[in-house]
Amino acid sequence: MRVYSYFVALCLILVNGDETEDKCNFLDSKLQPNTFRLLSKSIIPTMAGSVKGDAGKIGVIGGSIEYTGAPYFSAITSMKVGADLVYVITTESAATVIKSYSPDLIVYPYLNTKYASKIRSLISKMDVIVIGPGLGREPETVNLITAIIEDCKNLGKPLVIDADGLYVVSKNTSVIKNYPCPGVVLTPNQREANRLMEAVSKNDSNWYSYWGDCVAVLAKGEKDHFYTNMTIYSWIATGGGSGRRVGGQGDILSGALATFYHWALKTELCKNESHSQLAQSVAAYAAAKITRLCNYKASLIYGQSTLASDMITKIHLALQSLFT
Repeated sequence: MRVYSYFVALCLILVNGDETEDKCNFLDSKLQPNTFRLLSKSIIPTMAGSVKGDAGKIGVIGGSIEYTGAPYFSAITSMKVGADLVYVITTESAATVIKSYSPDLIVYPYLNTKYASKIRSLISKMDVIVIGPGLGREPETVNLITAIIEDCKNLGKPLVIDADGLYVVSKNTSVIKNYPCPGVVLTPNQREANRLMEAVSKNDSNWYSYWGDCVAVLAKGEKDHFYTNMTIYSWIATGGGSGRRVGGQGDILSGALATFYHWALKTELCKNESHSQLAQSVAAYAAAKITRLCNYKASLIYGQSTLASDMITKIHLALQSLFT
């Protein structure tokens, strides 16, 4: 009877055009998927009356001589989801290659300690920063990225940390401890999550709480799990996707998450809720769903041959399906 009552209430809400009550219901597990669906739709900005930069200035810090695809996948996804400007800070050896992939990206060959002041100046202008795609794990790189994260922490910049950025965190777990809101979202796969868990010596389900209230974890897998100290904002995403888990898919998710993160932080989501933590959750949900749907749509055409570049061609279709 209770479920039926909720269904009737939801129908009345939608008919009357007022989704406020439903989209802010975090306590009923039966309504939670619809809650995050509605909230993720609410963060999409209107294009009317906007100026360049309003939809986001996103930074991607990554890349190396061996790995130029990863930062590109993250950056171009961020832009195709809807960010206005995307900056890639990478090594001198990778910059020209990444720039050749797309004239839409702004690429800086500054990922070196000698350019520390230039990096600091650039990140101060960015709305959300992705750290990790294609970095590599050289000791010099680990030290440089640790310093960059500390600069971001001092500036209060929201971060998405993925791939080799997570390796940096596992080597220096204190670097994001008590990171201020709007915070950090870590996006590990299963192996990376296990490494982080071991690093903080927490072999229980609450290992993610080590870093404080403003650091959340989106653990990727067959099911995507979002963990946060605000447990009512936690969720599990299923559906979409395919059996084909392509290389670069995590980079696609990180770029999408960065753009959605910026939009969610700019949106008044729910009164009397913890805004930064809720923004993290909504942005991560939107990123997980669009990544899964891009994978599904691409796999329908390419099957076992599906690549990350095929998924990127489906972003506009996934946006239409999920958010319009």
